[in-house]
Amino acid sequence: MDTTWPLSAAVVGLIILQASLARNQLGSWLAPGAFFGLMWATVGVLSLSITPEFRIWPGVLWILFMSCSAHLGGLLVWSAESSSDLTSASEGVASQRVNLPLALPFLLVSAVLGTAGVVYLASTWGQPVWAILSVSVVSMLSSHFAGMRYTDPDYREPTSFLVLSVFIYLSGYLGGMIFARRGSRLEQLAALSGVVPALLETFVLGARTCLVCFVIHWIASYCATRAYLGDRRLWQNWRRGLTTLGSGLLVLTTLYVMVQMARMGTFAPGSIPVSTQREEVLVKFSVRTAEVQYVGYAAAFSKWFSENWDVWQAPGLGLYSFDGPAGWFGYKIRRNPEQINISHYANANSSELTNVYSMLRQLAFDWTLPGSSIFLLILSALASLAYVKVRGHNAGYIPPIILYYQISLYVTSFALRTTLSDVAWVLFAGYMWLVFATETRGYLSESSES
Repeated sequence: MDTTWPLSAAVVGLIILQASLARNQLGSWLAPGAFFGLMWATVGVLSLSITPEFRIWPGVLWILFMSCSAHLGGLLVWSAESSSDLTSASEGVASQRVNLPLALPFLLVSAVLGTAGVVYLASTWGQPVWAILSVSVVSMLSSHFAGMRYTDPDYREPTSFLVLSVFIYLSGYLGGMIFARRGSRLEQLAALSGVVPALLETFVLGARTCLVCFVIHWIASYCATRAYLGDRRLWQNWRRGLTTLGSGLLVLTTLYVMVQMARMGTFAPGSIPVSTQREEVLVKFSVRTAEVQYVGYAAAFSKWFSENWDVWQAPGLGLYSFDGPAGWFGYKIRRNPEQINISHYANANSSELTNVYSMLRQLAFDWTLPGSSIFLLILSALASLAYVKVRGHNAGYIPPIILYYQISLYVTSFALRTTLSDVAWVLFAGYMWLVFATETRGYLSESSES
């Protein structure tokens, strides 16, 4: 256990209290100002419990300050929603059904197109359609594509594959909304159809980010839809919430280990057989890298913060946080920064090295540390305005609030860094705005006739 653990635990306790206060003042964990604090309180608890040997002091102080900034942003506009509106929808019960014409067909088509993209990518390396069902072939593909990404900084997958991959992330947005409506069991099962291409892409590319992005999109869409329907809770009770969190971490860790071993060529045909002892070493290595991936970014940010809190750096003005959209205009930054050792040991193995510093460092690079708090305050205020509209059953504001949830959930990096997911959000927003405009036009027509 790190010597600063008690201090860090005290600050994490303050973050929990601050997030709870935001929830009480703003009326719901789904309120942007409370949602952001909840995510980082969870990060703090997981860091202290899973990796107590990693030092998150003094960076945890900045996390508390940023959580307070999001809280203040929510309070600035909270007067726009009256208490009577909060109590109009009962706890956990939907007050109005969201209209999503053709959403289910669009979801199924998106899942099929996303799967077709993965099959096409495998075919570019001479593999038949059925090859993605073979563990050994998938391991070989995973090792190949992961190696290409890490050895060639200019490597990009085929354009056709990238275009079709957009639909995987789109299926996340659509699936979360359909599942949140709590329709028939068949509809809820279909809402999970996007998991299939997301898993296939994750294993074929050997990139965990694919599945993580899909899950974040799905959860963000689910939360926004529940807010629209009148829910104020993220879960029915704390026991269910903790069970869901624990189960999710277990599943993600298992998948992380499997992907890590696949991209190392463990299951590839023709590879040297792995002994039981060697296999145990690989599993332990993969589990440790999973720990660093899921909670190590808090320690990485803390180390960077302790060394750079008083160092001036010219702000990037959005190039780091929005490098996905910025890339459309020809701007490029280094996506894989230098790795640092977050262990106490100077000769730590590679499983304790990371180049993931959390979204907070990217915001600091763009706006400086003080400026990043102002940026988050403004962003939270704007998201809170959208949340008020969503609570008032204005479906046109669902895409902006989804984007804020997405940013809050994507704690390891800023949400607008992946061009594919950005395009998926634009397509989803276009669909929602078209639905909203159609409903509004129909309502106005009925009003004029009456």
